[in-house]
Amino acid sequence: MSFVDDSAMFSRTARITGPMTPDDTRRLAGAGYEGVLLDHGAGDAASDLRWIADVPSLRFVEVTGKIATPSLAVLEGTSVRSLIVSTNQARPVPTEDLHWAEHIHSESFDFAADGWVGLPRLGNLVLGRVAGETVTAGDGCAALTSLTLQGKGQTFLFEWESPPAKLERMHLIRLRCREVTAVSACRALRSLHIDNSAVLTGGEVLDVSPLAALPDLDSLGIAENLPMRGVPRLLESRAPFGWLPVAKGLHDGDPAHPRLREFVYRTTT
Repeated sequence: MSFVDDSAMFSRTARITGPMTPDDTRRLAGAGYEGVLLDHGAGDAASDLRWIADVPSLRFVEVTGKIATPSLAVLEGTSVRSLIVSTNQARPVPTEDLHWAEHIHSESFDFAADGWVGLPRLGNLVLGRVAGETVTAGDGCAALTSLTLQGKGQTFLFEWESPPAKLERMHLIRLRCREVTAVSACRALRSLHIDNSAVLTGGEVLDVSPLAALPDLDSLGIAENLPMRGVPRLLESRAPFGWLPVAKGLHDGDPAHPRLREFVYRTTT
């Protein structure tokens, strides 16, 4: 009996529903499957993923459901490069078990038990349900070029000991950044965007002047965050962004400056 469910196939993805046999492994390899989906129904199949080394066409593993996550360290040296965690109920794994990953998209912020840090090959990281007022995700990730974080509406700051020097794109969703000093250490940054439903007023003000030190910043949209100060220095910098969107009346820039665009945003306190 086979425990590979072809009915769930999408973009050559196979759902593993039980113990893998040698015949199953050969079948996956012969059909050129690119991904496997593991969930709570995988049972014993999820206890040992060493068979993945015998399916050289595989590029990603997806974990879903309330699963007792198997050891992912065995994926080191295989053809798998990407991990998708489309659940917030999977058992976390040691961060060091993910050193093989180049792309990670996780709906579980807690899936990496020791934090999303020190991952040497990781180039693209997308995290949901980001919690807390300090975030270390991306710290010590020397190959990271793209970082997307979706939070819970909180205001936070990055606590990086070793900022991701190759980071080019950052997108924050339902998160407000209270300072950008750490971000300004990412000298390769080209795009910085923060998306919220409103500007948070009545408290903190974001000093944006550190962003003036970024020589390649050409796309900037951070108005839906906090009121801004330090806008004049940013506008006079050599950063190549065309213009800076700001919330009308919530910044210290000159409205007549050619690189400034004022908009009326919804506010909240």
